Amino acid sequence: MFTFLFAFFIFGLIVGSFLNVLVYRLKDAETLLGRSLCRHCKHQIRWYDNIPLISFVLLRGACRDCETKISWQYPVLELLTGILFALAGLLFFFPGDMLSWGETLWLMGVISCLLVIGAYDVRHMEVPQSMLIVSVLLTYVFFLTYFFLASEPFLASRLWYGLMGGLSVSGFFFALVWMSRETWMGWGDVWLGFVAGSVVGLPYVLPMLTLSFGLGAAIGILAIAYRQKGLKSQVPFAPFLAFGAIATLFLSEAFPLFFQFFIL
Repeated sequence: MFTFLFAFFIFGLIVGSFLNVLVYRLKDAETLLGRSLCRHCKHQIRWYDNIPLISFVLLRGACRDCETKISWQYPVLELLTGILFALAGLLFFFPGDMLSWGETLWLMGVISCLLVIGAYDVRHMEVPQSMLIVSVLLTYVFFLTYFFLASEPFLASRLWYGLMGGLSVSGFFFALVWMSRETWMGWGDVWLGFVAGSVVGLPYVLPMLTLSFGLGAAIGILAIAYRQKGLKSQVPFAPFLAFGAIATLFLSEAFPLFFQFFIL
C-alpha cells in the first residue's frame, strides 16, 4: 500500500511542477513546450535544478545563476498536488474496479484545474477561462461516460446531480454579482461556481459553500487584523472555492455518515 500511494504522490509532484508552468505562462499566452526559464535573469533552468521539491531545497530557494529568490508557490503547489493525488489514490482507486480508474483520472484532472485556477487568481486577481473550459469538459465527459457504463437512472445519476449542483451554485453567485454590481465577486466566480457545484454534486453544495465562505472569512479577518488588507480591498475567492470543492470531495468519501448528517 505504501508503494502504491508513493507512486501517486510522485506522479502528483511531477504534475504539480507542470501546473506551476501553467500558472505563469497562461497570463501571457506563452507556449507550454519551451524550456523553463528564470523569470528574473532569463537563464534556462538546468534539468537537475528542475526536480520537484528537491531542487528547491538544494538551491535554498534561489536561482543558481542570479540568486533571485524563487517563489514559494513552486514547492507549495508541487507538494499539495502530490498529497492530493495520493489521497485520490487512497480513497477512490481500486485496481479491480475499472470505473474507479476513470473516476480517479477525472479527480486528478479536476484537482489540477482547480489548483491552477486558485493559484492564478491569487497572482492575477482573475479566473483563467481556459481552465474553466477544461474543467467543464473533463467533468461532463466523465459524468456522461459513467452514466452509460453504470446504467444509472437519470434522476439519480451523477450527471443529473452534477448539473443541478452546478446550476444552483452558479445561480447563487450570479445573484450576488448582480446585486453587488461585481463588488462582492466577479463573473469568473460565477463560472467557477458552476464547475465547483458540478464537481461535488447537488447534495454537497451546502457543505462546500460553508467550507469556502468560512475559510474565506477567516483569512479575510486575519488579513485585516494584520493590516494587510483594508475593508475595501479585494480578496480572491477562487482559492477558497477550490479548497471547498476539493475538501468536500475527499471528506464526503472519508466520512460519509458525517456528511449525510450535515446535509439532513
